[in-house]
Amino acid sequence: MIKIMTWLVLAISLVLLTTSVSSADSRQLLSSFRDWDAFVLKTDGGETICYMISVPKIKTPKSLRHGNPFITITHKPLKKITNEFNFIAGYNFHLGSTVKVTIDKQAKPKLFTEADGAWAYDSKQDNALVASMKRGTSLTLNASSGRGNATSYRFSLSGFTAAHNAITKACR
Repeated sequence: MIKIMTWLVLAISLVLLTTSVSSADSRQLLSSFRDWDAFVLKTDGGETICYMISVPKIKTPKSLRHGNPFITITHKPLKKITNEFNFIAGYNFHLGSTVKVTIDKQAKPKLFTEADGAWAYDSKQDNALVASMKRGTSLTLNASSGRGNATSYRFSLSGFTAAHNAITKACR
């Protein structure tokens, strides 16, 4: 029950960040795939947005309040956007900082930050991240909070490929 409530809160947060919400919007859980959930959103404006979401398995340091960090991968066919990687930390990042990305101990290009979000610099980096995540077992993000605290989040990639296949099929 806690997992469902966490996903619900995160899904609503994502929707508020990515599109205007109205009473006519329709969100549907496509399925849960181990540590990833896949959703489709149909807006009252006729746009279909498909996304997958996961929360970290490990947050460090344990002494800090981390908020509710999560990762999404989003397809927005109407805008010709696929594989958009987004990390929401739940707190503002240190101004001008980047987020270090590691997949199975292999360093990947860093993400840029703005407020509490981090993104790839371009669609080529998004696609490369998704391809690596499909092959990997874990993803670690290292960041610096607005207060200068070093933070780290480990995400499981178990179920990633199945969730990605589901959102890709739903947004064809």
